[in-house]
Amino acid sequence: MAGEKIPINRTLVGIIALACLGVAGYLYWFAEQDLFAQQDIVTGAFMRVGLLMLAFWLALPTRNRDAAWANVPPWLFVAVAVTIVLFATRPKVAIPLVLFFGIIGFVLRPRNKKRRPPRY
Repeated sequence: MAGEKIPINRTLVGIIALACLGVAGYLYWFAEQDLFAQQDIVTGAFMRVGLLMLAFWLALPTRNRDAAWANVPPWLFVAVAVTIVLFATRPKVAIPLVLFFGIIGFVLRPRNKKRRPPRY
């Protein structure tokens, strides 16, 4: 069961995303405010599900390209999760860490292939 591929219909995911976003837009702009008691909750739920499905649709593979996560190493997923938890628990740590990694990224970036010929 671990080696099986699960077929995912990318078109259906896109249709579900558009339908959820359409219902959320209708409830927000066109429906009366007192249509039912939990209108704000339902509108927010449709909006969140629609945005999540839209992000999922963007990440799914197409005929011409692999899935967005196909070439991402597993340690990167762990690092992102730990970073999100760290920033959520200690937001004051975020600014120095972003600056630190920005400087490290600038220093360690790939150099241009074209170099000037040496002067004699």
